[in-house]
Amino acid sequence: MAAGTQADAQNRASDTQLSMFNTINGQQQPFRQAGVDATSKLSDMLGTSGKTDSQGYGSLTSNFTPADFQANKDPGYEFQRQQGENAVRNADTPTAGALSGGTLKDLMSFNQGMASTGYNNAFNRFQQQNTNIFARLSGIAGLGQNAAANTGTAGTQLGIGAGQAQAGAGASQAGGIVGATNSLGGGAYSLAGLLSGQGGGSAGGAPNYNAGGYAAGSDAGMGSIAPGAGG
Repeated sequence: MAAGTQADAQNRASDTQLSMFNTINGQQQPFRQAGVDATSKLSDMLGTSGKTDSQGYGSLTSNFTPADFQANKDPGYEFQRQQGENAVRNADTPTAGALSGGTLKDLMSFNQGMASTGYNNAFNRFQQQNTNIFARLSGIAGLGQNAAANTGTAGTQLGIGAGQAQAGAGASQAGGIVGATNSLGGGAYSLAGLLSGQGGGSAGGAPNYNAGGYAAGSDAGMGSIAPGAGG
């Protein structure tokens, strides 16, 4: 009885630890899934997944192109250029004329400087944008990695505890069986000895009876008055 009670308690402890792991596993699952998705997207954008038809494939490792310049230049770039050209013409017209060689040279210098500055600004935006995308996806992937590590740690610790509880339950049940077997064996031995002790007195182990019909050596009939005696 005691061994069975102990085994039941240890089995319940094992079940509790399994339930705790299932709870932790469920809580961590959304973070693990987000990490898987972010890692997949990052692989696509780095051009390492092999899925060349995916959106943005290889965009984080591609070179800066004229198309990137157009996409990342200042929204007011064209307006600034036009205003600058007008300012150069207005400054040169009174002295050299709007179409003179000096004016055209000044316009070329202005546009070259404007293009160089605009290119650098667009390139920096392109780089910063890619850096931001990489950092965000890496951060989410890191969350998934941490969630997987937390789940693994919990699984290891709770698994050890559950295994120990189950082993303890088995040992308790085995101990109870051995104890019950020993008890039965001892009882059988005692009964055999008792029966053996009662067998002496006549051949074949049959008990002797006295004149009053009682087994010899028994207390029954002792102290009874013989017929006709003491009358």
